[in-house]
Amino acid sequence: MEKQLKKKCFVIMPFSDTRSCTEQKWTEIFEYIIKPAVGESRLGYECERSVAERENIIKGILEGLNKANVVIADLTDNNPNVFYELGVRHTLANRTILIAQGKEHIPFDLRPYPVAFYGESPAKISAFKSDIKKKLKDIERNPERSDNPVADFLRERNIELLSFEKKVNLAKLTAFIFELSYNIGEVDVIVDQLKEEKQQRKKTQKRSVATPARLDNACLQLLVTTQYILLPQKLLYYVNLTNNSIALVNRNLDLWFQLGASIEKKLLEFLPKFKEDLIDILKRINKVRIDYANDNYIEPEMSTILLSIPERQKYLEVTKQT
Repeated sequence: MEKQLKKKCFVIMPFSDTRSCTEQKWTEIFEYIIKPAVGESRLGYECERSVAERENIIKGILEGLNKANVVIADLTDNNPNVFYELGVRHTLANRTILIAQGKEHIPFDLRPYPVAFYGESPAKISAFKSDIKKKLKDIERNPERSDNPVADFLRERNIELLSFEKKVNLAKLTAFIFELSYNIGEVDVIVDQLKEEKQQRKKTQKRSVATPARLDNACLQLLVTTQYILLPQKLLYYVNLTNNSIALVNRNLDLWFQLGASIEKKLLEFLPKFKEDLIDILKRINKVRIDYANDNYIEPEMSTILLSIPERQKYLEVTKQT
């Protein structure tokens, strides 16, 4: 049976004398306070400490910071090496736990973030172990939760970008709704022109409509080609069908001058039902826009354009195995 790999908890802390602790004292803090607290959480973490090695100290520490599932940073005495390593970790990932011997060791920039405090008395060590276990469990439940200034900045930046993208997409959906509304009205105009032309030809055998109306599909085409918002399979099918129908109607209107009565008959039979389809699409897209604006719209996990192809089942079977 394959041995299960333990999760890594990498501890960054001073490894030489500081203002309040000797090198020996730091070793004791790691061995008798920090390491037992992580082990007694019983969450499967293997605790390692950043150590001073002669060969490329920085490279080894950076590898530890990058590979660790969790990093614990001891801020006591504001050691510059610890803060450098902490900054690197904050840039690489979340899942960092801050610890210190007292509140006075916490710099201003990190005061908004939770810190686990430890001491040497049995009561303080017990409380510290309980706090570490609680924080590790929270990391297990929410591994990508923002827990540092860098992550907060990137999250806010991402929110700004998403907010801008959302505004753009809402504007596109609004334009699409206006286009559908215009086409619904134009269908009536075209039907009236067809009927007028039909009556006029019976009377005079001459054309009365020089330039028939046309339907627009620029906004519809943009949605179909770019999929700036993914639609459910059924709705995407109707949207594509509508796009093709508009193109077909316009082509028939182009041929109207040449073929006359035969085109009129086809369009007069098709357009009333097509108007109902446009109204239905308008209602569906408007609901999508409302849900999207209120953050209640859930896009399909995979591109819905793939859902109609025969290879989809095979694709899903393969991805389930990976």
